[in-house]
Amino acid sequence: MADFMTENTVKNINFDYIFSEVKPITEYGIKKKQEAVPFRKGQEEDLRKEFNKIRTFIESDKRRSIIDVLRHTKNIYETLNRAKNNQVLDEVELFEIKNFLIQTEKLYKSLRTLSFDDLKISLIPQLIRLLDPADEGLNTFYIYDEYSEELKTIRSEKKQTEKTAALLKKEIKEEVEKKYDIRFNLKGEATVSKSENEKTSALSKDDNLRISGENYLSIIFKIKNNNQMDLLEKHLEDLKNQEEEEEFRIRQNISQEIKGYYDLIMNNIRVIGETDYLIAKANYAQKSHSVEPEIVSELSIEVKSGKNLKLEKSLKEKHREYIPVDLNLRKNVICITGANMGGKTVSLRMTGQIAAMASYGMFVPCESARLCLFDHIFISVGDDQSIEKGLSTFGAEIVNLKEAIDYSDTRCLILIDELAGGTNPKEGYAITKAVVSYLKKKGCMTVLTTHYDNVANDEAVQNLQVAGMTLPDGADLFKINDIDQLSRYMDYRLIEVKYKDDIPKDAIKIAKIAGIREEIILEAEKIMEEQ
Repeated sequence: MADFMTENTVKNINFDYIFSEVKPITEYGIKKKQEAVPFRKGQEEDLRKEFNKIRTFIESDKRRSIIDVLRHTKNIYETLNRAKNNQVLDEVELFEIKNFLIQTEKLYKSLRTLSFDDLKISLIPQLIRLLDPADEGLNTFYIYDEYSEELKTIRSEKKQTEKTAALLKKEIKEEVEKKYDIRFNLKGEATVSKSENEKTSALSKDDNLRISGENYLSIIFKIKNNNQMDLLEKHLEDLKNQEEEEEFRIRQNISQEIKGYYDLIMNNIRVIGETDYLIAKANYAQKSHSVEPEIVSELSIEVKSGKNLKLEKSLKEKHREYIPVDLNLRKNVICITGANMGGKTVSLRMTGQIAAMASYGMFVPCESARLCLFDHIFISVGDDQSIEKGLSTFGAEIVNLKEAIDYSDTRCLILIDELAGGTNPKEGYAITKAVVSYLKKKGCMTVLTTHYDNVANDEAVQNLQVAGMTLPDGADLFKINDIDQLSRYMDYRLIEVKYKDDIPKDAIKIAKIAGIREEIILEAEKIMEEQ
Protein backbone atom coordinates (compact mmCIF):
# COMPACT_ATOMS: atom_id res chain seq x y z
CA MET A 1 0.00 0.00 0.00
CA ALA A 2 2.95 2.31 0.72
CA ASP A 3 3.78 2.97 -2.95
CA PHE A 4 0.15 3.99 -3.57
CA MET A 5 -0.53 5.89 -0.36
CA THR A 6 1.84 6.79 2.45
CA GLU A 7 0.96 5.73 5.97
CA ASN A 8 0.18 9.37 6.71
CA THR A 9 -2.27 9.52 3.79
CA VAL A 10 -3.96 6.26 4.79
CA LYS A 11 -4.52 7.67 8.27
CA ASN A 12 -5.63 11.16 7.21
CA ILE A 13 -8.27 10.00 4.73
CA ASN A 14 -9.45 7.44 7.33
CA PHE A 15 -8.77 4.56 4.94
CA ASP A 16 -7.28 2.55 7.81
CA TYR A 17 -10.70 2.65 9.47
CA ILE A 18 -12.48 1.72 6.22
CA PHE A 19 -10.15 -1.20 5.48
CA SER A 20 -10.46 -2.55 9.01
CA GLU A 21 -14.23 -2.78 8.51
CA VAL A 22 -13.81 -5.20 5.58
CA LYS A 23 -13.77 -8.53 7.44
CA PRO A 24 -13.06 -11.79 5.60
CA ILE A 25 -13.92 -15.00 7.46
CA THR A 26 -11.15 -17.42 6.49
CA GLU A 27 -7.42 -17.08 6.93
CA TYR A 28 -7.20 -17.30 3.13
CA GLY A 29 -9.48 -14.25 2.77
CA ILE A 30 -7.53 -12.35 5.42
CA LYS A 31 -4.30 -13.10 3.56
CA LYS A 32 -5.88 -11.96 0.29
CA LYS A 33 -6.92 -8.69 1.95
CA GLN A 34 -3.43 -8.18 3.40
CA GLU A 35 -1.90 -8.70 -0.05
CA ALA A 36 -4.45 -6.47 -1.83
CA VAL A 37 -3.05 -3.96 -4.31
CA PRO A 38 -4.90 -1.00 -5.82
CA PHE A 39 -6.22 -0.83 -9.36
CA ARG A 40 -4.38 1.94 -11.19
CA LYS A 41 -4.71 3.89 -14.40
CA GLY A 42 -4.92 1.42 -17.28
CA GLN A 43 -6.67 -1.25 -15.17
CA GLU A 44 -10.15 0.19 -15.54
CA GLU A 45 -11.55 -2.93 -17.20
CA ASP A 46 -10.10 -5.20 -14.51
CA LEU A 47 -11.73 -3.03 -11.85
CA ARG A 48 -15.08 -3.18 -13.64
CA LYS A 49 -14.85 -6.98 -13.52
CA GLU A 50 -14.11 -6.78 -9.79
CA PHE A 51 -17.17 -4.58 -9.26
CA ASN A 52 -19.26 -7.01 -11.29
CA LYS A 53 -18.32 -9.82 -8.91
CA ILE A 54 -19.14 -7.75 -5.84
CA ARG A 55 -22.50 -6.75 -7.34
CA THR A 56 -23.22 -10.40 -8.20
CA PHE A 57 -22.50 -11.49 -4.63
CA ILE A 58 -24.74 -8.72 -3.27
CA GLU A 59 -27.61 -9.81 -5.52
CA SER A 60 -27.07 -13.59 -5.30
CA ASP A 61 -29.14 -15.86 -3.06
CA LYS A 62 -26.05 -18.09 -2.81
CA ARG A 63 -24.13 -15.66 -0.61
CA ARG A 64 -25.43 -17.08 2.67
CA SER A 65 -24.60 -20.66 1.72
CA ILE A 66 -21.11 -19.58 0.62
CA ILE A 67 -20.58 -17.75 3.92
CA ASP A 68 -21.60 -20.93 5.77
CA VAL A 69 -18.97 -22.89 3.81
CA LEU A 70 -16.33 -20.24 4.57
CA ARG A 71 -17.07 -20.49 8.30
CA HIS A 72 -16.28 -24.21 8.18
CA THR A 73 -13.14 -23.88 6.04
CA LYS A 74 -9.93 -24.14 8.05
CA ASN A 75 -6.36 -23.23 7.23
CA ILE A 76 -4.45 -26.18 5.70
CA TYR A 77 -1.40 -24.27 4.46
CA GLU A 78 0.97 -25.96 6.92
CA THR A 79 -0.51 -29.42 6.40
CA LEU A 80 -0.37 -29.07 2.63
CA ASN A 81 3.24 -27.90 2.69
CA ARG A 82 4.22 -30.81 4.92
CA ALA A 83 2.83 -33.18 2.28
CA LYS A 84 4.64 -31.26 -0.44
CA ASN A 85 7.90 -31.69 1.51
CA ASN A 86 7.40 -35.50 1.70
CA GLN A 87 6.39 -35.50 5.36
CA VAL A 88 3.92 -38.15 6.49
CA LEU A 89 0.66 -36.59 7.65
CA ASP A 90 -1.01 -37.77 10.83
CA GLU A 91 -4.71 -38.60 11.13
CA VAL A 92 -5.66 -35.10 12.32
CA GLU A 93 -3.95 -33.56 9.28
CA LEU A 94 -5.63 -36.04 6.94
CA PHE A 95 -8.94 -35.08 8.52
CA GLU A 96 -8.14 -31.41 7.80
CA ILE A 97 -7.53 -32.23 4.14
CA LYS A 98 -10.74 -34.27 3.92
CA ASN A 99 -12.79 -31.50 5.54
CA PHE A 100 -11.25 -28.96 3.16
CA LEU A 101 -12.24 -31.12 0.16
CA ILE A 102 -15.79 -31.50 1.48
CA GLN A 103 -16.13 -27.72 1.89
CA THR A 104 -14.69 -27.02 -1.58
CA GLU A 105 -17.24 -29.41 -3.11
CA LYS A 106 -20.00 -27.39 -1.44
CA LEU A 107 -18.43 -24.14 -2.63
CA TYR A 108 -18.19 -25.54 -6.16
CA LYS A 109 -21.96 -26.08 -6.26
CA SER A 110 -22.63 -22.44 -5.28
CA LEU A 111 -19.97 -20.77 -7.41
CA ARG A 112 -20.74 -22.64 -10.63
CA THR A 113 -24.14 -20.90 -10.82
CA LEU A 114 -22.41 -17.50 -10.75
CA SER A 115 -20.24 -18.20 -13.82
CA PHE A 116 -17.04 -16.40 -12.79
CA ASP A 117 -14.26 -17.41 -15.18
CA ASP A 118 -11.48 -16.94 -12.63
CA LEU A 119 -13.34 -18.24 -9.56
CA LYS A 120 -13.66 -21.91 -10.40
CA ILE A 121 -13.15 -24.69 -7.88
CA SER A 122 -11.24 -27.73 -9.14
CA LEU A 123 -13.03 -30.86 -7.95
CA ILE A 124 -10.74 -33.71 -6.86
CA PRO A 125 -13.02 -36.78 -6.57
CA GLN A 126 -10.04 -39.17 -6.62
CA LEU A 127 -8.71 -37.63 -3.42
CA ILE A 128 -12.15 -37.66 -1.79
CA ARG A 129 -12.42 -41.39 -2.54
CA LEU A 130 -8.93 -41.94 -1.19
CA LEU A 131 -9.80 -40.25 2.10
CA ASP A 132 -13.21 -41.95 2.28
CA PRO A 133 -12.64 -45.51 0.95
CA ALA A 134 -15.71 -46.81 2.79
CA ASP A 135 -17.83 -44.16 1.04
CA GLU A 136 -19.38 -43.08 4.35
CA GLY A 137 -19.68 -39.41 3.37
CA LEU A 138 -18.93 -38.36 6.94
CA ASN A 139 -16.89 -35.37 8.06
CA THR A 140 -14.51 -37.63 9.98
CA PHE A 141 -11.33 -39.54 9.20
CA TYR A 142 -9.58 -42.66 10.44
CA ILE A 143 -7.42 -45.36 8.86
CA TYR A 144 -10.09 -47.58 7.34
CA ASP A 145 -9.75 -51.39 7.03
CA GLU A 146 -10.45 -50.89 3.33
CA TYR A 147 -6.99 -49.40 2.81
CA SER A 148 -5.24 -52.79 3.13
CA GLU A 149 -6.04 -56.48 3.42
CA GLU A 150 -3.04 -56.84 5.68
CA LEU A 151 -4.36 -54.12 7.97
CA LYS A 152 -7.77 -55.79 7.99
CA THR A 153 -6.18 -59.14 8.96
CA ILE A 154 -4.03 -57.59 11.68
CA ARG A 155 -7.00 -55.76 13.21
CA SER A 156 -9.15 -58.89 13.07
CA GLU A 157 -6.50 -60.97 14.86
CA LYS A 158 -5.92 -58.15 17.34
CA LYS A 159 -9.62 -58.00 18.12
CA GLN A 160 -9.81 -61.75 18.61
CA THR A 161 -6.72 -61.73 20.85
CA GLU A 162 -8.18 -58.90 22.96
CA LYS A 163 -11.41 -60.90 23.26
CA THR A 164 -9.54 -64.08 24.28
CA ALA A 165 -7.50 -62.18 26.89
CA ALA A 166 -10.61 -60.51 28.27
CA LEU A 167 -12.43 -63.85 28.56
CA LEU A 168 -9.47 -65.48 30.26
CA LYS A 169 -9.21 -62.61 32.73
CA LYS A 170 -12.95 -62.78 33.37
CA GLU A 171 -12.78 -66.53 34.06
CA ILE A 172 -9.94 -66.07 36.56
CA LYS A 173 -11.76 -63.19 38.21
CA GLU A 174 -15.01 -65.13 38.58
CA GLU A 175 -13.15 -68.18 39.89
CA VAL A 176 -11.34 -66.10 42.54
CA GLU A 177 -14.52 -64.25 43.54
CA LYS A 178 -16.38 -67.55 44.01
CA LYS A 179 -13.50 -69.28 45.81
CA TYR A 180 -12.86 -66.51 48.36
CA ASP A 181 -16.24 -64.77 48.43
CA ILE A 182 -14.84 -61.39 47.41
CA ARG A 183 -15.79 -58.81 44.74
CA PHE A 184 -13.56 -56.89 42.35
CA ASN A 185 -14.50 -53.26 41.60
CA LEU A 186 -14.45 -51.61 38.19
CA LYS A 187 -10.71 -51.02 38.54
CA GLY A 188 -10.21 -54.77 38.97
CA GLU A 189 -9.32 -54.40 42.64
CA ALA A 190 -10.60 -56.27 45.71
CA THR A 191 -10.16 -54.74 49.16
CA VAL A 192 -9.97 -57.17 52.10
CA SER A 193 -9.82 -56.21 55.79
CA LYS A 194 -6.67 -57.21 57.66
CA SER A 195 -8.88 -58.51 60.41
CA GLU A 196 -9.74 -61.45 58.13
CA ASN A 197 -6.36 -63.07 58.72
CA GLU A 198 -7.19 -66.45 57.24
CA LYS A 199 -8.62 -64.96 54.01
CA THR A 200 -5.82 -62.45 53.47
CA SER A 201 -3.26 -65.22 54.05
CA ALA A 202 -4.92 -67.46 51.45
CA LEU A 203 -5.27 -64.61 48.95
CA SER A 204 -1.60 -63.68 49.33
CA LYS A 205 -0.57 -67.24 48.39
CA ASP A 206 -2.89 -67.52 45.34
CA ASP A 207 -0.91 -67.63 42.05
CA ASN A 208 -3.62 -65.62 40.27
CA LEU A 209 -3.39 -62.63 42.61
CA ARG A 210 -0.95 -59.95 43.66
CA ILE A 211 -1.02 -57.21 46.29
CA SER A 212 -1.39 -53.77 44.63
CA GLY A 213 -1.80 -51.67 47.77
CA GLU A 214 -2.11 -51.68 51.54
CA ASN A 215 -3.05 -49.42 54.47
CA TYR A 216 -3.35 -49.97 58.25
CA LEU A 217 -6.87 -51.45 57.82
CA SER A 218 -6.92 -53.24 54.45
CA ILE A 219 -5.01 -55.04 51.72
CA ILE A 220 -5.84 -54.48 48.04
CA PHE A 221 -5.55 -57.42 45.63
CA LYS A 222 -5.54 -57.50 41.82
CA ILE A 223 -5.58 -60.29 39.22
CA LYS A 224 -2.04 -61.35 38.26
CA ASN A 225 -1.18 -62.47 34.75
CA ASN A 226 -0.43 -66.14 34.35
CA ASN A 227 1.77 -67.51 31.55
CA GLN A 228 -1.14 -67.74 29.14
CA MET A 229 -2.09 -64.10 29.85
CA ASP A 230 1.51 -62.99 29.38
CA LEU A 231 1.67 -64.74 26.01
CA LEU A 232 -1.61 -63.17 24.92
CA GLU A 233 -0.47 -59.66 25.94
CA LYS A 234 2.88 -60.10 24.19
CA HIS A 235 1.10 -61.24 21.04
CA LEU A 236 -1.28 -58.28 21.36
CA GLU A 237 1.66 -55.87 21.66
CA ASP A 238 3.21 -57.37 18.50
CA LEU A 239 -0.08 -56.92 16.65
CA LYS A 240 -0.32 -53.28 17.76
CA ASN A 241 3.18 -52.63 16.44
CA GLN A 242 2.27 -54.30 13.14
CA GLU A 243 -0.90 -52.20 12.99
CA GLU A 244 1.04 -48.97 13.60
CA GLU A 245 3.58 -49.86 10.92
CA GLU A 246 0.85 -50.67 8.40
CA GLU A 247 -1.05 -47.46 9.28
CA PHE A 248 2.16 -45.47 8.83
CA ARG A 249 2.69 -47.02 5.41
CA ILE A 250 -0.90 -46.15 4.45
CA ARG A 251 -0.56 -42.57 5.71
CA GLN A 252 2.69 -42.29 3.79
CA ASN A 253 0.96 -43.36 0.57
CA ILE A 254 -1.97 -40.99 1.14
CA SER A 255 0.44 -38.11 1.87
CA GLN A 256 2.20 -38.78 -1.43
CA GLU A 257 -1.15 -38.76 -3.25
CA ILE A 258 -2.03 -35.42 -1.64
CA LYS A 259 1.32 -34.03 -2.76
CA GLY A 260 0.36 -34.90 -6.34
CA TYR A 261 -2.71 -32.65 -6.07
CA TYR A 262 -0.82 -29.75 -4.49
CA ASP A 263 -1.35 -27.31 -7.37
CA LEU A 264 -5.08 -28.04 -7.66
CA ILE A 265 -5.58 -27.59 -3.92
CA MET A 266 -3.59 -24.34 -3.97
CA ASN A 267 -5.83 -23.08 -6.79
CA ASN A 268 -8.86 -23.88 -4.64
CA ILE A 269 -7.25 -21.99 -1.75
CA ARG A 270 -6.81 -19.00 -4.08
CA VAL A 271 -10.47 -19.17 -5.13
CA ILE A 272 -11.61 -19.42 -1.51
CA GLY A 273 -9.45 -16.45 -0.49
CA GLU A 274 -10.67 -14.26 -3.36
CA THR A 275 -14.29 -15.29 -2.84
CA ASP A 276 -14.04 -14.55 0.87
CA TYR A 277 -12.49 -11.12 0.26
CA LEU A 278 -15.08 -10.23 -2.38
CA ILE A 279 -17.95 -11.22 -0.09
CA ALA A 280 -16.38 -9.19 2.74
CA LYS A 281 -16.41 -6.16 0.42
CA ALA A 282 -19.99 -6.93 -0.62
CA ASN A 283 -21.06 -7.16 3.03
CA TYR A 284 -19.41 -3.85 3.85
CA ALA A 285 -20.96 -2.19 0.78
CA GLN A 286 -24.39 -3.12 2.10
CA LYS A 287 -23.57 -2.19 5.69
CA SER A 288 -22.27 1.26 4.66
CA HIS A 289 -24.97 1.84 1.99
CA SER A 290 -22.25 2.19 -0.65
CA VAL A 291 -22.77 2.02 -4.40
CA GLU A 292 -20.85 0.80 -7.41
CA PRO A 293 -18.97 3.73 -8.98
CA GLU A 294 -18.66 4.24 -12.71
CA ILE A 295 -14.99 4.10 -13.68
CA VAL A 296 -13.88 6.47 -16.46
CA SER A 297 -10.60 7.14 -18.24
CA GLU A 298 -10.61 10.94 -18.17
CA LEU A 299 -9.44 12.94 -15.15
CA SER A 300 -12.64 13.36 -13.19
CA ILE A 301 -14.31 12.80 -9.82
CA GLU A 302 -18.08 13.22 -9.64
CA VAL A 303 -19.90 12.25 -6.46
CA LYS A 304 -23.51 12.79 -5.46
CA SER A 305 -24.21 12.92 -1.71
CA GLY A 306 -20.82 11.62 -0.71
CA LYS A 307 -19.98 10.69 2.87
CA ASN A 308 -16.91 10.29 5.05
CA LEU A 309 -17.84 7.02 6.76
CA LYS A 310 -15.70 7.45 9.86
CA LEU A 311 -17.00 10.97 10.49
CA GLU A 312 -20.57 9.84 9.87
CA LYS A 313 -20.14 7.10 12.49
CA SER A 314 -18.62 9.56 14.97
CA LEU A 315 -21.48 12.05 14.49
CA LYS A 316 -24.08 9.30 14.79
CA GLU A 317 -22.63 8.31 18.17
CA LYS A 318 -23.14 11.94 19.24
CA HIS A 319 -26.70 11.91 17.83
CA ARG A 320 -25.75 14.43 15.18
CA GLU A 321 -26.55 14.31 11.48
CA TYR A 322 -23.92 13.97 8.77
CA ILE A 323 -24.57 16.27 5.80
CA PRO A 324 -23.54 14.61 2.49
CA VAL A 325 -21.54 16.62 -0.04
CA ASP A 326 -21.60 16.65 -3.84
CA LEU A 327 -18.36 16.76 -5.83
CA ASN A 328 -17.79 17.59 -9.47
CA LEU A 329 -14.02 17.80 -9.94
CA ARG A 330 -12.98 17.99 -13.57
CA LYS A 331 -9.85 20.16 -13.83
CA ASN A 332 -6.21 19.65 -12.94
CA VAL A 333 -6.45 22.06 -10.01
CA ILE A 334 -9.50 22.63 -7.84
CA CYS A 335 -9.53 25.22 -5.06
CA ILE A 336 -12.04 24.87 -2.22
CA THR A 337 -12.58 28.11 -0.36
CA GLY A 338 -14.65 29.07 2.66
CA ALA A 339 -14.37 29.91 6.33
CA ASN A 340 -12.91 27.60 8.94
CA MET A 341 -15.41 25.04 10.32
CA GLY A 342 -17.10 25.16 6.94
CA GLY A 343 -16.25 21.55 6.15
CA LYS A 344 -13.43 22.08 3.64
CA THR A 345 -11.11 19.57 5.28
CA VAL A 346 -13.96 17.07 5.65
CA SER A 347 -14.62 17.34 1.90
CA LEU A 348 -10.90 16.92 1.20
CA ARG A 349 -10.68 13.75 3.30
CA MET A 350 -13.89 12.42 1.75
CA THR A 351 -12.47 12.93 -1.74
CA GLY A 352 -9.38 10.89 -0.88
CA GLN A 353 -11.43 8.24 0.92
CA ILE A 354 -13.78 7.66 -2.01
CA ALA A 355 -10.92 7.60 -4.54
CA ALA A 356 -8.98 5.11 -2.40
CA MET A 357 -12.00 2.85 -1.84
CA ALA A 358 -12.65 2.69 -5.58
CA SER A 359 -8.98 1.97 -6.27
CA TYR A 360 -9.11 -0.98 -3.86
CA GLY A 361 -12.15 -2.42 -5.59
CA MET A 362 -14.71 -1.25 -3.07
CA PHE A 363 -18.11 0.33 -3.56
CA VAL A 364 -18.19 3.95 -2.38
CA PRO A 365 -20.42 5.75 0.18
CA CYS A 366 -22.69 8.02 -1.83
CA GLU A 367 -25.80 8.00 -4.02
CA SER A 368 -23.75 7.79 -7.21
CA ALA A 369 -20.15 8.28 -8.32
CA ARG A 370 -18.18 8.58 -11.51
CA LEU A 371 -14.40 8.77 -11.21
CA CYS A 372 -11.06 7.82 -12.69
CA LEU A 373 -8.22 5.71 -11.30
CA PHE A 374 -5.00 7.14 -9.93
CA ASP A 375 -1.43 5.87 -9.63
CA HIS A 376 -0.99 7.57 -6.25
CA ILE A 377 -3.11 9.36 -3.66
CA PHE A 378 -1.48 11.93 -1.43
CA ILE A 379 -2.87 14.21 1.27
CA SER A 380 -1.30 16.94 3.37
CA VAL A 381 -3.36 18.09 6.34
CA GLY A 382 -0.50 18.90 8.68
CA ASP A 383 2.10 16.38 9.79
CA ASP A 384 2.33 15.95 13.56
CA GLN A 385 5.31 13.61 13.16
CA SER A 386 7.27 16.25 11.28
CA ILE A 387 6.41 18.84 13.92
CA GLU A 388 7.59 16.44 16.62
CA LYS A 389 10.90 16.17 14.77
CA GLY A 390 11.43 19.89 15.31
CA LEU A 391 9.93 21.32 12.13
CA SER A 392 7.63 24.33 12.37
CA THR A 393 4.08 24.06 11.08
CA PHE A 394 5.19 25.72 7.86
CA GLY A 395 8.24 23.46 7.67
CA ALA A 396 6.00 20.41 7.94
CA GLU A 397 3.76 21.81 5.20
CA ILE A 398 6.73 22.30 2.88
CA VAL A 399 7.99 18.75 3.52
CA ASN A 400 4.52 17.45 2.58
CA LEU A 401 4.37 19.77 -0.45
CA LYS A 402 7.68 18.48 -1.79
CA GLU A 403 6.47 14.90 -1.48
CA ALA A 404 3.24 15.76 -3.29
CA ILE A 405 5.02 17.54 -6.15
CA ASP A 406 7.27 14.49 -6.59
CA TYR A 407 4.11 12.60 -7.63
CA SER A 408 2.76 15.34 -9.89
CA ASP A 409 4.13 13.99 -13.17
CA THR A 410 1.98 10.88 -12.80
CA ARG A 411 -1.78 10.36 -12.77
CA CYS A 412 -2.19 11.05 -9.07
CA LEU A 413 -4.60 12.72 -6.69
CA ILE A 414 -3.00 15.40 -4.52
CA LEU A 415 -5.04 16.81 -1.63
CA ILE A 416 -3.63 19.82 0.24
CA ASP A 417 -5.29 21.47 3.21
CA GLU A 418 -4.54 25.17 3.79
CA LEU A 419 -1.22 25.34 1.98
CA ALA A 420 1.21 27.84 3.51
CA GLY A 421 -1.20 28.56 6.33
CA GLY A 422 1.72 28.42 8.75
CA THR A 423 3.60 31.45 7.41
CA ASN A 424 2.89 35.15 6.87
CA PRO A 425 -0.05 35.89 4.56
CA LYS A 426 1.91 37.63 1.77
CA GLU A 427 4.41 34.83 1.31
CA GLY A 428 1.74 32.24 1.93
CA TYR A 429 -0.39 33.66 -0.87
CA ALA A 430 2.61 33.81 -3.23
CA ILE A 431 3.59 30.18 -2.56
CA THR A 432 0.01 28.95 -2.90
CA LYS A 433 -0.50 30.86 -6.14
CA ALA A 434 2.80 29.55 -7.55
CA VAL A 435 1.95 25.94 -6.62
CA VAL A 436 -1.45 26.27 -8.29
CA SER A 437 0.18 27.69 -11.41
CA TYR A 438 2.70 24.82 -11.48
CA LEU A 439 0.25 21.98 -10.84
CA LYS A 440 -2.37 23.14 -13.35
CA LYS A 441 0.08 22.14 -16.11
CA LYS A 442 0.56 18.62 -14.78
CA GLY A 443 -1.40 15.44 -15.50
CA CYS A 444 -2.44 15.01 -11.89
CA MET A 445 -5.54 16.25 -10.09
CA THR A 446 -4.88 18.63 -7.19
CA VAL A 447 -7.56 19.65 -4.75
CA LEU A 448 -6.54 22.28 -2.22
CA THR A 449 -8.33 24.28 0.41
CA THR A 450 -7.30 27.87 1.04
CA HIS A 451 -8.19 31.08 2.84
CA TYR A 452 -6.42 33.24 0.29
CA ASP A 453 -8.51 35.36 -2.05
CA ASN A 454 -7.83 35.14 -5.79
CA VAL A 455 -5.78 31.92 -5.67
CA ALA A 456 -8.28 30.49 -8.16
CA ASN A 457 -8.17 33.65 -10.27
CA ASP A 458 -7.46 31.55 -13.35
CA GLU A 459 -9.70 30.10 -16.05
CA ALA A 460 -7.74 26.82 -15.81
CA VAL A 461 -8.52 26.43 -12.12
CA GLN A 462 -11.87 25.20 -10.82
CA ASN A 463 -13.13 27.16 -7.81
CA LEU A 464 -15.52 25.60 -5.30
CA GLN A 465 -16.88 27.40 -2.27
CA VAL A 466 -18.47 26.01 0.85
CA ALA A 467 -21.93 27.57 0.78
CA GLY A 468 -21.28 28.80 4.31
CA MET A 469 -23.45 30.01 7.12
CA THR A 470 -27.14 30.57 6.56
CA LEU A 471 -28.99 32.30 9.37
CA PRO A 472 -32.69 32.91 9.96
CA ASP A 473 -33.82 36.49 9.50
CA GLY A 474 -33.20 38.63 12.56
CA ALA A 475 -30.97 36.06 14.27
CA ASP A 476 -28.88 37.55 17.10
CA LEU A 477 -25.59 35.65 17.04
CA PHE A 478 -24.58 36.98 20.44
CA LYS A 479 -27.60 35.24 21.95
CA ILE A 480 -26.97 31.88 20.29
CA ASN A 481 -23.62 31.54 22.10
CA ASP A 482 -23.27 27.76 21.48
CA ILE A 483 -20.58 26.52 19.11
CA ASP A 484 -22.06 22.99 19.24
CA GLN A 485 -25.12 24.33 17.42
CA LEU A 486 -23.03 25.59 14.50
CA SER A 487 -24.03 22.70 12.21
CA ARG A 488 -27.63 23.94 12.41
CA TYR A 489 -26.62 27.11 10.55
CA MET A 490 -23.81 25.80 8.32
CA ASP A 491 -24.45 24.76 4.70
CA TYR A 492 -21.59 22.39 3.81
CA ARG A 493 -22.43 22.06 0.11
CA LEU A 494 -19.71 22.91 -2.40
CA ILE A 495 -20.86 25.46 -4.93
CA GLU A 496 -18.91 26.22 -8.08
CA VAL A 497 -18.20 29.95 -8.40
CA LYS A 498 -16.43 32.15 -10.89
CA TYR A 499 -12.74 32.52 -10.21
CA LYS A 500 -13.01 36.25 -9.51
CA ASP A 501 -15.36 35.84 -6.54
CA ASP A 502 -14.04 36.54 -3.06
CA ILE A 503 -14.00 33.97 -0.31
CA PRO A 504 -17.00 34.17 2.06
CA LYS A 505 -16.19 35.79 5.38
CA ASP A 506 -17.89 33.70 8.05
CA ALA A 507 -15.14 33.77 10.66
CA ILE A 508 -16.61 36.68 12.61
CA LYS A 509 -20.05 35.02 12.63
CA ILE A 510 -18.49 31.85 14.01
CA ALA A 511 -16.65 33.88 16.65
CA LYS A 512 -19.95 35.44 17.73
CA ILE A 513 -21.60 32.02 18.08
CA ALA A 514 -18.59 30.76 20.02
CA GLY A 515 -19.18 33.46 22.64
CA ILE A 516 -16.21 35.80 22.01
CA ARG A 517 -16.75 39.05 23.90
CA GLU A 518 -18.92 41.54 22.04
CA GLU A 519 -16.39 44.37 22.18
CA ILE A 520 -13.79 42.20 20.41
CA ILE A 521 -16.29 41.27 17.69
CA LEU A 522 -17.26 44.90 17.14
CA GLU A 523 -13.61 45.92 16.88
CA ALA A 524 -12.98 43.15 14.32
CA GLU A 525 -15.95 44.27 12.23
CA LYS A 526 -14.65 47.86 12.33
CA ILE A 527 -11.20 46.75 11.12
CA MET A 528 -12.81 44.75 8.29
CA GLU A 529 -14.76 47.82 7.15
CA GLU A 530 -11.59 49.94 7.15
CA GLN A 531 -9.81 47.35 5.02
